[in-house]
Amino acid sequence: MCRLLAHVSPTPATTQEVIGSASCAEWQRLGRLHTDGWGTAWLDGDQVRRYRDAARGLDSADLTDALVDTPTRARLTHLRLATEGLATRVANTHPFRVGEIVLAQNGSVTPISRLREKVTDAELARVGGETDTAMVFALILRRHEAGEPLFDAVTTTVTELRRDFPAAALNLLVLSPDELIATHANQGAPIPHDLFEESGLGDDLPADHVDHYYQLSWRRAEDGAIAVTSSGLTGDGWNRMAPETAVRIDLASLEVSRRELHEHVALSA
Repeated sequence: MCRLLAHVSPTPATTQEVIGSASCAEWQRLGRLHTDGWGTAWLDGDQVRRYRDAARGLDSADLTDALVDTPTRARLTHLRLATEGLATRVANTHPFRVGEIVLAQNGSVTPISRLREKVTDAELARVGGETDTAMVFALILRRHEAGEPLFDAVTTTVTELRRDFPAAALNLLVLSPDELIATHANQGAPIPHDLFEESGLGDDLPADHVDHYYQLSWRRAEDGAIAVTSSGLTGDGWNRMAPETAVRIDLASLEVSRRELHEHVALSA
């Protein structure tokens, strides 16, 4: 259970320049609830870079720098609220990376023991960590490296897992040198109200968390830049991403391809 934020832009820009300083500060402040580490990945020329920290991001100068002071044509950033039983350490911190592909998740797949049966020891060791997200990434990579385009590998894996784990939340951001992919797949997933209560935040709980915790939203700027975020931001201009859908943004053209996951279930069944 985490927070996601990403932007793509026609020329290098900071996340703050794409979504505004107030929204950028508000997103980092979501770290008052999501305290179990943070990470970011960004495009540096034609290469994907990554940085992870198991400390909370709320007051991290490095996270502020990533959002405010380091321009790039594409960046994804993640705040972690750890699933119970999964340790707070760098190896379990998103985004996960293999080669030039990185992945971050908001959600969970349970029971994790049944998901673990789908992944070999070697596949999981390659991704690193012990989380359900690492296992989902391993399954996506298996398909992609067998020849499927990355968007197909992501959407097929998500739809199959939603079929096998109907209460799973599989909001994903996947970044490569060529594309940013977002999946919004969480219908039926329980909102973690117990974790909200344990936080002690009370009335300071971030916006939309009680009723729309797994909502993804997007916005497009006048210059064509696109941002995607989890719930928690209150500024104008955000449009809700439709449930059970996926989008692919081509980093060269900023062309957006949209896919209904229910339709993809039928095609891949």
